[in-house]
Formats: sequence, structure tokens, C-alpha cells
Amino acid sequence: MKKAITLLVLISLVLTAVSIAPTRAQSKPFDGQTVVVVTQTGTAIGGAVEMMKPKWEEATGAKVQLQPFAFGDLFEKIITSFSTGANSYDMLLYPADWAGDIMGGGYVEPISKAFQDKIKWDDILPLYSNRIAAWGDTVYAFPFDGDSHMMYYRKDIVNPKSPSAADFQKKYGYPLDEPKTWKEYLDMAEFLNGKEVDTAGKKAPIFGVLEAQRRNAQSYWVFLSHATGYAKVPGNPCFFFSCKDMKPQVNNPGWVRALEDYVKLSQYGPKEMINYDVTDTRAHFPAGEGVFNIDWGDVGPISVDPKASVVKGLVGFSVLPGGDQYWDYDKGQWVKPANGVNRAPFIAFGGWIISVNAKSKVKDAALDLAAYMASPEVVKVLAVTGGTGVNPLRKSQLEDIGIWVTAGFDEESAKDYLKAITETIADPNAVLDIRITGSAEYLQTLDVEISRAVAGEIKPQEALDNVAKKWDEITDRLGRDKQLAQYKAAVGAK
Repeated sequence: MKKAITLLVLISLVLTAVSIAPTRAQSKPFDGQTVVVVTQTGTAIGGAVEMMKPKWEEATGAKVQLQPFAFGDLFEKIITSFSTGANSYDMLLYPADWAGDIMGGGYVEPISKAFQDKIKWDDILPLYSNRIAAWGDTVYAFPFDGDSHMMYYRKDIVNPKSPSAADFQKKYGYPLDEPKTWKEYLDMAEFLNGKEVDTAGKKAPIFGVLEAQRRNAQSYWVFLSHATGYAKVPGNPCFFFSCKDMKPQVNNPGWVRALEDYVKLSQYGPKEMINYDVTDTRAHFPAGEGVFNIDWGDVGPISVDPKASVVKGLVGFSVLPGGDQYWDYDKGQWVKPANGVNRAPFIAFGGWIISVNAKSKVKDAALDLAAYMASPEVVKVLAVTGGTGVNPLRKSQLEDIGIWVTAGFDEESAKDYLKAITETIADPNAVLDIRITGSAEYLQTLDVEISRAVAGEIKPQEALDNVAKKWDEITDRLGRDKQLAQYKAAVGAK
């Protein structure tokens, strides 16, 4: 992910006031110990540890050794370390949707009530504290990063008063304004692609969309954000699989419609977009090169940083568009929503969480470091600092508009950004990511096949039929009844 844009003054002020360690009987209780931390490469997430570790090291006498791996290799590295008994890592910073394999595998230490109290557990939104940080009734992780997808757009261009508005209205029959459906999003991306626009005093053609589409990265979550509006049935929490028999829904007509859109959008971005990860879109969108972007909350702080952005104050923030119709897989038919849009925000990824190896030889130090990194003071700084990969997950972060204004947002933009996050998390039709044993394997097979569709090797229906077949094979190998029970528990199905 792109380089960290640090708010040095803010960090200095906040960290000076942070109590970075619990009450101790000695000044450096972990003197001489080394905590090995595993996470992804790059400045996002891993870079956050590097940024914040010096104060903890100074206070405790311990050292932090970061072991980063490319995202596509991270799951295998973690699981192999556990399954072989190597236990190479003391603290894990990993995606929440790997909980079934890591927490469910019995590899990590439960988080005690004392540590929960230390980091002000009640300040964390229940989605992250009660569901994502736990497996069953036991908490195994410190919530660190609050992830969900949102839409970013150029509000100076997607605007009924913009120079292109009259021509758009004439062609499509509705106003050029914040898109509420994926059809409108696609229409606007098509219409605006190649238009010459004024950005920071310079006129240049702009791309209609910038979306991550690279294989073996994090791009399949962007596709999934398109799929939710077309395939999430209101009132039915079971999106990826049927909760009757664990039948994959990935190849039903709603999912296929979404992949057709995702493939078509390739025409309205740069030719290199097929190789873009979120790292790339986070560089090009703030540089004023595209009208639309789908991403986590990271783009917000980057978009207002003058070192990285030329679109400060020009970006709109919104809940994801929805489907103008959705596929009801129980009824076997398309349904048109009464209000014209099936809004189904995606809690993509679920955030990065922190766990401690239950067999770590420096467990106390690792737990102390984990609590420090997840403390309200530290995550407050990281969430407003562009490039750290950390997004808000605490009530105090979403209620205090002042920290966002201090970080560079104007008040209107700060309110819109926080509103988009709050409404996404609170939406009753929101979709949780896969969070069962084998989640990484399920998603990896999806990644492979959608990338083939985007590259034009196969049609969307064939790609998703391939995924459904492989998902059934994974489910049968892991145990269909067990997987179904886990999935129903994860989504809250009866």
C-alpha cells in the first residue's frame, strides 16, 4: 500500500500523552525480550507497528522484530508456523476473516477482561468487539482496524451543476449526481471517462473509474462490493452460501451481473488497471486521475493530505451503491426494491486484528505490545494518518469531528466521511465477509477465477461456475455440517 503520510505534529502530541504500558512493579519489565510480529509487507499495517514501536520499546526494555510477508503469502506463513509447531511469531496482525483457522484452530491466547478494560473495550463498536474479535463466546483478538468499503467520487464533477451535467441528463434521462445504484455508477463512469476536467488548476482527461483488479492482492473484495447490491436478499443474512445446505451462491444471476459490471468497468479506467491493487488506486485517485473509487476508509485521510493529494475538498464520500434489482435465490427470481435500490454495504475484510500466540515464550510482553497498539490513543492517531492502513472502529473516533478537521478535512468533508462509515456499519442489510474455517482458501479460488474473467480468458458465468464447484469441494473436504454451523453462527442465522 502507498507510502505513509505521517502527521508528525499530531503524532508527537498524542504519543507524549499516551500511557503506553500497564502499571508495573519495575520500570522495564520486559528488558532483553524480543517480540516477533508477523503481518503484511508495506507501510500500511506493518508500517503502523514500525511507527509506534519506539515508545513501547523505550518503556518496556523489549524489542519488536517485524516479520512482514506479501499479502498473498501471509496466511500460508502463519498457518504453516502453527501447524508445524515452529511457532515463529509471538504477535499476529492479520485479517479478521481468518478467525476460523487461527482462533478456531486454538492457536491464540484469549484476551482477558483486564486487557479489555485496559483498552476501553466499551468504546469499540460492537461489530468489532463482540463479533469480529471473538470466536464463539471467547475473545481472542484486540480490534485494531475497522474495515468496510465505501464509494469515493469527485463531487465537483458528479454534480448537477457541473459542465457535463446537461449532456448527461440528455443521454441517460436522470441527473448527474451521487450514484445510488450500480447501474448509475456504471453509466457515469462510461460517460465521464476521457472527459477533460479541471483539477487543481490543470485541465486534463480523467478516467471514469479507478478500481483494484489485480490478482493475488486484495482486489476481489472490490468485486464483492459490487456483488452485494445485486445478490444480498434483504432479511436473509446468508449471502455467500445458503444456510439450508451450504450451497454456494457465488454463481447465481446476481453475482454474475456484478462480475459483468466489474469486467465492463475495465474499459473506463487506465489500461493498467487490471494490475492495480488498492496501493495503486490510493495513489492515482488522490492525484486526480479518476472520477470513482471503491476502497476502505484509507482514501479519506490520503485525499486531504497536500503531500499526496490534489483533490482536497473535492472528494465525496458515500455508502456503496446498491442494485436496482437483486436476485432472490430462494424464490429463483429478480426482485425490484420498493424504493428503487437494494443497498447492501459490504463489511469487507472486517479489519486487521491482533492476537498473541498461545505458545509464545514472551507471551506477557506480546500481550502488552498488542494492548498498546490497540489502545484508543494509538489507533486515534493511526486512523487519521494517511497510509497506515488503519480505519476508525471506536465510538470516540466517529463522534469527535475535531480530530478529523485537525488532520486536514474541512468540516463538511469530515461529516460526510464519518457519516458514510457510520451508515455502512449500521445498515441492517450490510454483508459480513466470509469468516469460517477455510475462508482464505474460498476467497483465493474466487480471486483466481474473477481475474481470468477480467483478463477476458473466460466469461463471468463460467468463472463463477468454476468457483462454485471449488467451494463445494472445499466445504466437503472440511465437513459440510461443520462449515454450515460455523457460517450460520458467523452471520447470525437461526
